[in-house]
Amino acid sequence: MPDHVTLDGAARGVIVAVPEGYRPDRPHSLVVAFHGRTNSNAEVRRYFGLEVPTEEPAIVVYPASLKDARGLNVWSDPGDAPDRLRDFRLFDTVLETMADAYCLDMGRVFVVGHSLGGSFANSLACARGGVIRGLASVGGGSARPKNCGGPVAAMVLHNPRDEQVPVSEALRLRRALLAQDGLPTGSEPDEPHRYNCRRYGAEGEANPVLWCPLADDRTRSGRFYPHQWPQGVGQAIMAFFARLD
Repeated sequence: MPDHVTLDGAARGVIVAVPEGYRPDRPHSLVVAFHGRTNSNAEVRRYFGLEVPTEEPAIVVYPASLKDARGLNVWSDPGDAPDRLRDFRLFDTVLETMADAYCLDMGRVFVVGHSLGGSFANSLACARGGVIRGLASVGGGSARPKNCGGPVAAMVLHNPRDEQVPVSEALRLRRALLAQDGLPTGSEPDEPHRYNCRRYGAEGEANPVLWCPLADDRTRSGRFYPHQWPQGVGQAIMAFFARLD
C-alpha cells in the first residue's frame, strides 16, 4: 500500500490503513484524518480510534503535514488565502491516489481532524464541499473560505472549557455549517448522548450537523486537559458517518 503521495514533485508521507477483508470489487468509504500541530500522523493513528470494525468497511488515510520554521506541523503557508490553503491540493492528491489504488465509493469521502487538524478539516469541508460527504472535528477552529463547494454533514465536538481553542470558535463554525447546509437553528438531542450531542436538521436529514459540547475535562491520568481527544470519539465518528446515506 502507498506510504507517500507525490505533490509538485515532492513526496508527502501517508499512512494507509486498509480494512481486513478488503475486496477490490466492493466500493469502500475513504476517511482522511489530519493530525494537529504537535502530534504526528503515526501518533494520532494510535489515539483517534477510527479503525474500528464496522458493517461498512472504510479505508483510513493519515497524511503527514509539513513543518514551519519552528518545527511545528502546518497544513498551510503563511499568507495563504482561506480558499487556497496549501494542503487543499494534498487532499486532492490523496483522493486521486487512493482512487487509483483501491475501489472507493466516491460519494462517501470523509475528513476528520483534531486541533489544528480539525481547523484544516473544517476549512477543507467548505472548500471541497462538493466532494466531501461528511466532516468530524474535535477542538478545531472556524476559519474557512467565504464560499463553500456544497453541503456537507458534520459532527463538531468541542469542550466548552477548552483553553487552547475557545468554544467561541466552535460556535462560529456551527453557524457557518448551518448556513452551508441550509439548516434551521433549532436542535434536538441525538446520539451519541455520551458526548451531549444535539442534531440540527430533521431526522433523516441528508446533511445534519451534530453539535457535541464535550464534558471530558481530564485525561485518563487525571490531568486537566479539555482540549483532548476523548475516549470512544473515533468509534462515535465512524458510527455517524455510517448512518449517512
